[in-house]
Amino acid sequence: MKGSILTRTVDNREIYIYLPEGYDTSDKTYPVVYAHDGDKLIRFLKGIIDEIEEGFTSGNLEEHIIVGITPFDRLNEYTPWAAKSNHERFHDFEGQGDDYLEFLSGDLQDYIEREFRVSSRKEGRKIMGHSLGALISIYSVFKNNHYGKIASICASQWYHNWIQFIREEDLINENFKLMMIAGKKEGNGKITIQKDTPKFSVMSYEIMRERIGEENVELVWDEYDHHENLLNRHRIALAFLLRKD
Repeated sequence: MKGSILTRTVDNREIYIYLPEGYDTSDKTYPVVYAHDGDKLIRFLKGIIDEIEEGFTSGNLEEHIIVGITPFDRLNEYTPWAAKSNHERFHDFEGQGDDYLEFLSGDLQDYIEREFRVSSRKEGRKIMGHSLGALISIYSVFKNNHYGKIASICASQWYHNWIQFIREEDLINENFKLMMIAGKKEGNGKITIQKDTPKFSVMSYEIMRERIGEENVELVWDEYDHHENLLNRHRIALAFLLRKD
């Protein structure tokens, strides 16, 4: 790794911040990626950062600052409304997504744009996540107009009433690009609604394609289950977010 990773605390929440090589000696302004599950994201990032930095050097990718946000309780913060749990191992979802998105676009965004040289333009802000983190990333377009690109890795689109919501709810953000990454084996072995995860991914893609245009949404399949192939999935998602359009 040629760049550096800082750890900060914002509103008692641990935040990881990747700064590209040369940040301290340049005066340029960088676009920024906000990533949920920051504690996990940083482990994936360390596994692919050399490739990403090679992309920066070659000019295939644009240098970005990457911000990983660690959740307090992801089952609550990454869900858009309250719903019953699908398994006795997990508590019910409290649906605190609106409050979490307000933190992202309020206190956290204010801190990052005040303390670091990052773009304050929508086109220079991106957001990504896996599973429920991917769900809340897509949910953001119905709640604010802050992000120009969204990468969704295996979004939990089986969530109660989700498909009806994205079909009927007004978009606040009507101008963004979306990549959806999904596994063909997601839901294998499940007996709950999660068994139909691939079907929900297709339904969501078709709805978003109709709503924002085929040129603005992409569905990428792989042959794996929900928690498999995560390093490569993050590689694909970050390549989409960091590439020059």
